[in-house]
Amino acid sequence: MYKYLFIFFGIFTVACTSENSQKEAASKPLTAEEAALYQSWRTGQFYYNVKPFGLFLVNRYDTLQEEFIRDNGMLTEFDITWMNDSTYTLSFHQVTSNPAEIALPEGIDTLVRTCTMTQVSDTVYVEKAYSNMSDSYIYTQYRRPKSADTTSTSL
Repeated sequence: MYKYLFIFFGIFTVACTSENSQKEAASKPLTAEEAALYQSWRTGQFYYNVKPFGLFLVNRYDTLQEEFIRDNGMLTEFDITWMNDSTYTLSFHQVTSNPAEIALPEGIDTLVRTCTMTQVSDTVYVEKAYSNMSDSYIYTQYRRPKSADTTSTSL
């Protein structure tokens, strides 16, 4: 499992330095309805699933994002900065809890990940992300917990 977690953080830090990534941050203006939809994802509780690591629970605040890996109990914090309505950066802040004492990749403390929300709806969006630690995009599907599932996905 430790080997897989190391691989996960490698995947998590996926990056792309092409001009396409810079163009995405300067996309066309959103309508008022679209802006309100994107705004609704700025804070709250969300989750995503990454095989083989399992379920990640996300608490997103104005300037901080917490990510809890349910299978091993690791809790990490990222500073979040919004570049526009649909693009934000996550900068590694700290590991708050690591009960399994999982080794983190070298350089994780310098991780800066640029994320663009795509395919946005009320209940799900696809994050297209790149970072300063790799050379590929990664796509992650973020979901809101259903109201009946809220207690099962809260940190």
